[in-house]
Amino acid sequence: MKSVLIAADPATTKFATLALRLRWPDIEPVAAPTVAQCIAKTDKQSTDLVLLQPQSQDRELTEAIEEVRQFTAAPLLVLGRQDDQVEVVMALSSDADGYIKLPCNLTELTMRIWAVMRRTGMTINHQNEASLRTSQLILNLATHEALLGTQPIHLTATEFRLLHMLIRNSGSVVSHSTLESTLWGEDTDGHGLAKKYVQRLRRKLGDNAKTPCWIACIHGFGYQFIGPAPIICDSSVNLTDETITKLLAGVPV
Repeated sequence: MKSVLIAADPATTKFATLALRLRWPDIEPVAAPTVAQCIAKTDKQSTDLVLLQPQSQDRELTEAIEEVRQFTAAPLLVLGRQDDQVEVVMALSSDADGYIKLPCNLTELTMRIWAVMRRTGMTINHQNEASLRTSQLILNLATHEALLGTQPIHLTATEFRLLHMLIRNSGSVVSHSTLESTLWGEDTDGHGLAKKYVQRLRRKLGDNAKTPCWIACIHGFGYQFIGPAPIICDSSVNLTDETITKLLAGVPV
C-alpha cells in the first residue's frame, strides 16, 4: 500500500495508524484533522485508502465524502462512534465503502480495512485489467471511467462497482443480498441501498425502470443487466478518442 489519508483527531489517527501497520508495517499515512488538509499533502494517484472520522470535520459528513470522491475513487471507510443507524445510512448513501464503529480493537480494524480493500478490488493491479464494452457502453477498469457513446458518465466509486458487477454477470439475476454484501460487506447493514444506487445508475444511463434497456428489476429477486453481452477489450489498449470510435463501430483495436 502506498498512501492512506486519515482525516481524524490525533487519538483516532494514532489508533488507525497502529492498525494499518499490523498489515502494512512500512506504511506512513497522510493524516490531518480535515479532508482538505489531507488532500493538500498528497495526490490522487498515490492514494489507496481513505479513513474518515465524522466528528473531526468542519462540515457535514456527506459533504466530506463528496470532497473525497472528487479527489479519489479509493476505498473510503468512515470511522464512526454512533449507536444509531442514521449516520451509517448517511455514509453508505453518500458513497462510502464501509462504516466501522469505534471503539474496536486493533486486529478488528485491520481486518475490516483489509476486507474492504479486497471487496472493492483494490488489491489488484488495475493497470493490467481490461476494459469492458457492451454496445455503446464502455467501462475502463484501470481508471474507473465510464463512457456512453463518446460521452463520459460521471459515476461515483460505488456506482461504478455496481455497474461493473451487473455487466460481469450479464444475463444472470444478481440478488439484492449479493449486491449489498459485495458492495458494503456483510458486517454493514446495506438494506435498501442497492435499490437507491440502481435508481442513480438508471438516471445517468438514461434508462427507464418501466421499459429498461440496460438494467431490469426482477421483482422479489434482484437486478439483471439486459444490455448486449459484454466484450473484453485488450488491456494494452489505450482508450483514446480514436480507439473509442473504433470500438463503438465494432472495429478491432
